[in-house]
Amino acid sequence: MKLSQEQIQQVEDYLNNKDVEYIDLHLEVLDHISTAIESEMTENEISFNNAFEKVKTKWNDTFSYKSSYWLGTSNGGSKLFIDHCLKIYKPITFKMIFGIFLFVSLFYWSVKSSNIDLLAYKSIINYSYIIISIMYVLLTFYWKFKIKKTNLKSVYSYLYNKQIVVSFFSIFLFLVLDSFNSQQEFKYSKFLMFTLFVAILVIGYIFYKSHLKAVSNYKKYQLK
Repeated sequence: MKLSQEQIQQVEDYLNNKDVEYIDLHLEVLDHISTAIESEMTENEISFNNAFEKVKTKWNDTFSYKSSYWLGTSNGGSKLFIDHCLKIYKPITFKMIFGIFLFVSLFYWSVKSSNIDLLAYKSIINYSYIIISIMYVLLTFYWKFKIKKTNLKSVYSYLYNKQIVVSFFSIFLFLVLDSFNSQQEFKYSKFLMFTLFVAILVIGYIFYKSHLKAVSNYKKYQLK
């Protein structure tokens, strides 16, 4: 049994009251709850209102407060929202850590096994470091501007603002401290940070593009 537009609006009002404001999560939960209501009405032959009340009872626990060290304990929200963020963020973080570890290890092994003198390439490395740093700053704020311009919030825009933009200040601090370093030897910590820049840019781009896709899907839904 398909719900009417009026009934779907009641479900939307319920989600709005629960502050499910992120458009991708809103559409996903709307679909799940609507399907559950339809099943209750068909299987138990009950009215929409009774079916809706039964489904709300099952979903109430998902709107309880939760926080996670993964996202920062101050960035709490409903269990539904935080779990959805973690479902996206944790796999990407594990892949990033593994990728950085593998790349740095291979780089270290190739340098040591080939007896390459990295000091001979110090100027190239430093210029590359500066270029990546500038790209990081410019792209971070350009993507943030493009996300804000949509005037819509998604889980991806939340993750972008809380994880990508915030990391900018940590990297800026590292750049300032590193500028006072006058040591001449090649530092693998600097190469590690260089690799981290690239990894964060890739993740930021994924969040940025995913947000635009969520906005596109939401606008298509509104046109129905």
